[in-house]
Amino acid sequence: MKRLLSFLIIFLLAITALLARTYIVSVGIADYPGRQNDLRVSANDAKTIADIFKKNGKAEVESFVNSDVTIQKVCATMRLTFAKATPSDAIILYFSGHGVPGGLVCYDGFLYYSSVLSIMRQSKAQQKMIFVDACFAGKMRYTNKRNTNYSKENVMFFLSSRSTEKSLETPRQTGFKNSLFTVFLERGLRGGADTNKDRVITAKEIYNFVHQGVVEASGNRQHPVMWGKFDGNMPVIKW
Repeated sequence: MKRLLSFLIIFLLAITALLARTYIVSVGIADYPGRQNDLRVSANDAKTIADIFKKNGKAEVESFVNSDVTIQKVCATMRLTFAKATPSDAIILYFSGHGVPGGLVCYDGFLYYSSVLSIMRQSKAQQKMIFVDACFAGKMRYTNKRNTNYSKENVMFFLSSRSTEKSLETPRQTGFKNSLFTVFLERGLRGGADTNKDRVITAKEIYNFVHQGVVEASGNRQHPVMWGKFDGNMPVIKW
């Protein structure tokens, strides 16, 4: 009887893992109001990451770019999308664009991590991730409130650069349509980071792959950082 119960538990856990889904909101802004703030590939970055998860077939993806990336629309989309997740699912916010200490620059203003995390806390998902591709991305963990410590949140932050660094857009002559961080993030998610060939890309694997690639390609000028309260073996994507 005990063996039967153990088998049933293992079977149910396996089925749950197979049915687990990822709910992702992927946004990017290349064209900000006023030409002086424009970027070149941020909108393409968001589309690239969205396409990876769409192709994967185990995700529900919401993606929009440029003037559609308003504070209200990003927050509303996250609420609706992340509310669908069960405890065995994962939720992801991917953002490419400008950043400020403690947050992201949407088309119409600043979206602070406090608001993003407030929405994420309402989701039943146990696996929560934020990917940010922006200059001085590491500085976004800091705010003007000394008691703010996002590293204690049950969220994985993967940021494209340290607080003192720019996040580089790839040179036009290379033909790449993405920033340096997202170039290696795409390669890693498509299988390049799967070092043990088990068709599961973990947080540790994606960090090691992207960090090494970006540091080498940038000539040691850009260093992606990952922090937060999460398991290094947490799956980021399964194939």
